[in-house]
Amino acid sequence: MAFWWPLIVIAIAFAICKLLLMLIPDNVPSIDVDTSDVLDDGNQAKDNSFIYIPSRRHTDKVQCYEPATMKYLGYFPALKPDEVKERVVQARKAQKIWAKSSFKQRRLFLRILLKYIIEHQDLICK
Repeated sequence: MAFWWPLIVIAIAFAICKLLLMLIPDNVPSIDVDTSDVLDDGNQAKDNSFIYIPSRRHTDKVQCYEPATMKYLGYFPALKPDEVKERVVQARKAQKIWAKSSFKQRRLFLRILLKYIIEHQDLICK
């Protein structure tokens, strides 16, 4: 009986190591996104500008505010109804492709996205 205990402990340790190795991600590739269009493009407010209330006549722009302080962050162009419908069609096509992807592909995509977010969190938070 004393002979089996070390074998059982080694087998359990091996199983735990194997499980942990399955959880460690493979080499995750990096992605590079051009951020020049969001870095100081002229429509961003200055650091000391607070609570900007635009005219109601400007329906071609969506105003952005920081929720905690109501600081005006800037704007982006509003989409027209045809553009919204086109985006919905594109999203439906993308969902069909995503539905056919395997768990391994989804996990890899989410890890790539996580890596990008961690590496660029300062830019994302601005």
